[in-house]
Amino acid sequence: MPGKETAVLTTPLHEEVENRFLTYALSTIVSRSLPDVRDGLKPVHRRILYAMWEMGLGPTAKFRKSAAVVGEVLGKFHPHGDQAAYDAMVRMAQEFSLRYPLVEGSGNFGSLDGDPAAAMRYTEARLSKIAEELLAEIDRQTVAFKPNYDNSLQEPAVLPARFPQLLVNGTSGIAVGMSCSFPPHNLAEVIDGLTAMIDNKKIDLKDILRHVKGPDFPTGGQILNTKKELREIYESGSGPIRIRGEYAVEDLPRGKQAIVVSSIPYTVNKTKLIEKILGLVEGRKLPQVTAVRDESTHEVRIVLELKADTSAELVMAYVFKHTDLETTFPANFTALKPNMEPERLSLRDVMKYYLDFRLEIITKRLTYDLKLLKARLHILKALEAVYNDLDAAIRIIRRAKSRDDAAVKLKKHFKLDDEQVKAILEIQLYKLVGLEIERVRKEKAEKTKARKEIEATLANKKKIWGLIKTELQEIKKQYGDKRKSVLKAADEVEFSQDDFIVHEDTVMILSAAGWVRRMKTVGENTRFKEGDSLLATIPANTRDTLGIFSSAGKVYGIKAFDIPPSTGFGEPIQHLFKFGDGERPVSAMNLTRLFEGDAEEGQGTGKQEKLSFPGGTLTAMSVSAQGVGFLFDLSPFNAVTTRAGKKFAGIKAGDSIMGVGIIDAPNVLFLSSEGKAVVVPVKQIPELSGAGKGVKLVNVKKGEVVLFRAVRKGDKVAVIDDKGKERVIDLKKYGAMNRGSVGLKAVRAVSFV
Repeated sequence: MPGKETAVLTTPLHEEVENRFLTYALSTIVSRSLPDVRDGLKPVHRRILYAMWEMGLGPTAKFRKSAAVVGEVLGKFHPHGDQAAYDAMVRMAQEFSLRYPLVEGSGNFGSLDGDPAAAMRYTEARLSKIAEELLAEIDRQTVAFKPNYDNSLQEPAVLPARFPQLLVNGTSGIAVGMSCSFPPHNLAEVIDGLTAMIDNKKIDLKDILRHVKGPDFPTGGQILNTKKELREIYESGSGPIRIRGEYAVEDLPRGKQAIVVSSIPYTVNKTKLIEKILGLVEGRKLPQVTAVRDESTHEVRIVLELKADTSAELVMAYVFKHTDLETTFPANFTALKPNMEPERLSLRDVMKYYLDFRLEIITKRLTYDLKLLKARLHILKALEAVYNDLDAAIRIIRRAKSRDDAAVKLKKHFKLDDEQVKAILEIQLYKLVGLEIERVRKEKAEKTKARKEIEATLANKKKIWGLIKTELQEIKKQYGDKRKSVLKAADEVEFSQDDFIVHEDTVMILSAAGWVRRMKTVGENTRFKEGDSLLATIPANTRDTLGIFSSAGKVYGIKAFDIPPSTGFGEPIQHLFKFGDGERPVSAMNLTRLFEGDAEEGQGTGKQEKLSFPGGTLTAMSVSAQGVGFLFDLSPFNAVTTRAGKKFAGIKAGDSIMGVGIIDAPNVLFLSSEGKAVVVPVKQIPELSGAGKGVKLVNVKKGEVVLFRAVRKGDKVAVIDDKGKERVIDLKKYGAMNRGSVGLKAVRAVSFV
C-alpha cells in the first residue's frame, strides 16, 4: 500500500529449503505414514474409526453408506483426498488384508484377484465387533484429545486399544527417509506372550517366542523361516519373512494327478499369479502341466493338472522359484514411540510399550471410575440423611418461600453442600416411598465396596497388572482363533532347468549383424536383413547350452530352448544378453555337444570335434582382427549361462576379437583380407590361463585377419575372393612359418570365407 513500508526477509535459499523439507518430512512421519506403537494406528485409520464411533456405527448398528463415513472423516478430522480415506477404510474391511478386520463391510469391498471395491456411494459399513475394543474406554478420560485441523472439534491423539492392534493386524507405510512393515500375528499367541511378560518383567525374547510363534497372515500360507531366523528378525526388528502357498496332490482318472493350491502368500494378487503360471505353461517352461484352472470360491483353489508319471514336488519347486507363489515379506518394526519419536523396535520393545500404555489407560480409567463413585456416594449420603428424617425435610420444603429458600434451610438442617441439596430438590415424589430408602442403602453399600476395591487396586500396582492380564485373557477368549499360517521350514527340492525343457532337436541361426533365432531345420528360404549374412548355424537339442563369443572378448551362454523360435529374422542378440556399444557376435558353439564328444560341422570357426588334451581339457583359440591370439582351456566356460557374459580375452586398443575356434590339428592357417596366408604350428602359440591379450601370430600390414582354421599338411581350404569366385588354397604349397610372419599371397583379396 502507498505510504506503508513493506518488510522483506532475506534468507539463504539452501537454509529455507532445508527447513521446509524438514517440516514436510516430520509431518509425513508423524502425521501420515508411521503407526503409533500404542494403538498401532496411523492417523487416517484412527480418524476413520473414531468418526464411525461418533456416528454411532457400532457392530450392532444399522449399516451406513461408505460415502457418509468418508464425508464425516474428511469434514471433521482428515482434510485429504476422499479416495485415500475410502481406500484406507476398504482395507480395514478386507479379510485378506487384515487378520482381524476393523470394519464390517456390506457390498463389494474388493477381492484377492485385485478387483477394486465398488464406489463409496454403493458400499455400506459399520465397525466390527473387535474394533469396538479399540474405542470402548474412550469416554472415560483414558486418552488425551487434541484440536482437529481447524480447531473446531477435538479428536483423540491415540485410542485406548484393549488389544495389541499393531502386532495383531500389522501395518505398512512409507515416510521420508524411513518406512515400516509389520506382519500380522495371531491374537491368542500375542496375548499369551503379553501375559508371560506381565508375569516376568525380565523375560527375554527367546521365552516370548515360545508363545508368539511367528507371523500369522490372513491368507494363510507356509512360513519358511527357521526359528533362529525368526528370532533374529524379532530381535533386530528387521528382516525377510519367506512365505509360500500351500498345496496338496489329488488323484485324477486314468492315473493322472493334479496339484491343488489352497493358499497364496500375503498381498499376492491371485489373478496375476495364475496368469504367470499360465504364461510358463504356454511358453513351454512347464511341459509337465497340461491345464491350469481357478476353482476358487471364498476359499483359494488353483488346480494344475499334470501329465502321467510327473513329479508334483518338482513342478512346485519350479513354480515356487519362478512365480509369486513363494515371496518375501520385508519385516520392519519402525513405529512412533509415545514421545512421537520414530524408532526401529524389537518385538519385546513393541510389547513392552503396549503394556506400559495399558497400565496408563487402566490407571486413568480406574481413577475416572473412582471419581464417579465418590460423586455418587456423596449424593447417596445426602439421600440417606434425608430419608432418615423425611418429615423434617418435607416440612422445610413446604414452609419455604422459594426454591432457593428451601435449599438454604435444607443445607443448614442436614449439613449438606450445594450439589447434595440440588439432588434432593430434584427427587420425584414417587421416590419418597418406603422402599426407596432400602434401594439407596443397597446402592450405597455396593458403591462403597466398589470404591474400596478400586482404591485398593490403584494403591497396588500388582493388582493393576492382574487386571490388565484378566482383561487380555477375556479378549483372547472372545476373539482368539487358530493359526492360519503354517510354521514349517520346508525341504527344498533340488531341480535342474533341464527338467522343464521340452526335449527336441533344433538349429540356432546367428547372423553377422547379431540376429539370432531357433528353427527346426535350415532351409533355402532362411532370410536375413539387407546387408546381413549368416555367421553360424548350430545344430542342438533344446536342452543344450550354446556359447556365443563376442568381439569384446566375452562368451555368453544360453540354453537352446531360451532362444526365441522364429521363421522371420529372429531377435537382436542384445535382447538376450547385455552387449556393450559396438559389441557383436563373432563365433558360436554347442558347448554341451563339444564336451559330450558329439559335435558337428559348422559351429563357428573351424571343425568341432572332441580331442584328448592333457588333463582332459578342450583347447580353443582366440584370434583378433590384428592377428593377436592365444590358446585357452574351454572347460571353465562349459556351463556358462549368463546375460552379462564371462571374459575370456583381453583386447588392445583399436583391436577386436574376430573369432574363436577349437584347435584339433597341429597347425593353424590364418588368412588376411589381402589374400595372404600364414601357417603357424600350434606349439608356437601360447596357452593362457586367464583372460589375456596373447601374442602377435600374424603380421597384418593392411586389412585384417578374416579366417583362421586348424589344419593338417595337405588340407585344402575353400574361400571366396572379392569377385565372388570360389578359390581353393592347397596347403601342400605352404610350409609351416614362424608366428608373426607376413605370409604368402594365396588368393586375390578375400570377400567371404
